[in-house]
Amino acid sequence: MSKISDFIDTLDLHVDATYRGDCPVCHGKNTFTVTRDLGNVLYNCYKNSCRIAGAHHKNMDAFTIKTLLTHGNTTISPESYSEQELCRYNVPPYIVDYTEVEHPIDPMILERYGIDPQDVFYDVRQDRLVFLVLSEETEVVDAVGRSLNNRQPKWLRYASSPVPYTWGWNSPTVVIVEDAISAYVTGSTFKMDCTGLALLGTQLTDFHKWYIKKHWDNVIVALDPDARDKSIKIAKELGGKALNLKDDLKYRRPEDLDNLAEMLYGWG
Repeated sequence: MSKISDFIDTLDLHVDATYRGDCPVCHGKNTFTVTRDLGNVLYNCYKNSCRIAGAHHKNMDAFTIKTLLTHGNTTISPESYSEQELCRYNVPPYIVDYTEVEHPIDPMILERYGIDPQDVFYDVRQDRLVFLVLSEETEVVDAVGRSLNNRQPKWLRYASSPVPYTWGWNSPTVVIVEDAISAYVTGSTFKMDCTGLALLGTQLTDFHKWYIKKHWDNVIVALDPDARDKSIKIAKELGGKALNLKDDLKYRRPEDLDNLAEMLYGWG
């Protein structure tokens, strides 16, 4: 299933679009079809010896959903929506300052990633480490929470804002990573030299593309090592560079940080 999911993700199909080509499982010539239907992607191989079929769920951000509901399949530019219209979030009372928790989470978790307790929050109801998503005006527009007790999903988006989690704004360079901890580590390690931005996965939405191009001149894509091909693909889409990692950036592997620094300071 992972092979099919990975293959479908590379197609980047628009709603109602259909792809026909070679099957990624049996390699049958022109026997595999994929159709995008809102949040699901339906696939089927017509080769008798294969006949694999199923559905693959595709997450849609708030911008995409609103566009489809309001305008159908008409292409609408993200510029037509203000951040205030797209996302406004009141932090619920069960998400509190980490420093206010009577029985805080294991401090080793914060120490492992070099996270300042003043920069994060805690979901006392679901036992999650929470990062607030801010607009460029520093208004809270969403929150993302990392499960600390194996609760699924591992990462929870509390609202429906398409605005990505970022750490650090005052830089012309953005480093795109998968999760909020990696974005925090990247932005805090290099401070004024780059902004860490989390896709919360490996999918680049239309809103992401617009948002990134609006705010940053230089783009470095540093997804996890197992998503190297997607890093290259996203870098090409955004006119940026892909960083080849040995490990996830949140683990602060010296070789990876040195390579990122070389790319940051050698831009041009």
